[in-house]
Amino acid sequence: MYPGMLDTAKAEGNKDAEISFWRANEVEKVHAALYQGLMDTLGKGQENYSYYVCPVCGYTVGKDVPDLCPVCATKGKLFKKID
Repeated sequence: MYPGMLDTAKAEGNKDAEISFWRANEVEKVHAALYQGLMDTLGKGQENYSYYVCPVCGYTVGKDVPDLCPVCATKGKLFKKID
């Protein structure tokens, strides 16, 4: 979905839309990897820990917050903790 939208934004010269769709596409890749990791360990007694979500783009990470969001460069201290 996002690659086509990204191509359209580029063709139209809409930089704001291009940035938004690029970020959304990158974050969806991260979400897919998180979901797959959870599915792969379902029922195997995995460690419980909090997740942290970037308030700007939605980038999500478990356990440790980065100094800067790798997608949008928001400061890690602004990430929201999800228990």
